[in-house]
Amino acid sequence: MLYNDICIWRWKRKETDMGANWIVREAVETDETAVRCIYNACQAQGKWAEGNRKYTEKSIHSFFCRHKEQGEPLLVAQADGHVAGFALLWEFREWKTEEKTMEYAVYTDPDWRRQGVASLLLEAVKEQAEACGAVSLMACIDIRNLPSLWFHENRGFTSTGSFTKWKKDGSPVTVALYELELT
Repeated sequence: MLYNDICIWRWKRKETDMGANWIVREAVETDETAVRCIYNACQAQGKWAEGNRKYTEKSIHSFFCRHKEQGEPLLVAQADGHVAGFALLWEFREWKTEEKTMEYAVYTDPDWRRQGVASLLLEAVKEQAEACGAVSLMACIDIRNLPSLWFHENRGFTSTGSFTKWKKDGSPVTVALYELELT
């Protein structure tokens, strides 16, 4: 299902405590370098990211094309012309659910952390998921990623379990499932 065909995304502006003028919008091709740099910086930090591949210019372009072809939203948060974070939204595929459930991921430029970027992107993702008819939003989080666990718990997500069949670099990793009911 192509979500962009049924969901109309509105540009969103928000004044933050830091005084920056924020825009959350669909990512475009000119955002590829910023998204690649943010993703790679996130992968370089913390043991939860070990074993994840880093994106090259060519692979990030393929990543953008794949999300666009599948109609999966890829949003960026921009402050005063600088892309400070991005979020992805897709249909939850780990298990079949009776009602529409979506999964998301959010990445923030390390220089912009703890300034509300991830929260702003989460709000935009929630609106997008609700517009697509989702009743809940899932986050799959490596249990070693304590900042992400804390972030989700403090925004109303509840732990619904975990699974250990996920692998990073050939080693098993325990992933916590966090769910936020949207309706």
